[in-house]
Amino acid sequence: MESIKQHPTEEILERYLFGLLADRDVEPVEEHLLVCHACLDSAEQLLAFVQSLRSTLKEAPRVRVAGRSTVLENEA
Repeated sequence: MESIKQHPTEEILERYLFGLLADRDVEPVEEHLLVCHACLDSAEQLLAFVQSLRSTLKEAPRVRVAGRSTVLENEA
């Protein structure tokens, strides 16, 4: 991403939040997030979703099936 004038895509925000963004692209994204509240809100929502998902996965029971560790889904 060459300029902070363009909004980063959802994929770029995801890569940024997971620390997978190329070093040269981190600073422009951070600068954009400082001035664009819409993108900052999107990044915060994505981060909240990821944290919620991680929490849910930690609480799910794990079983081993055919040598693979699997999370059981809660039955309603």
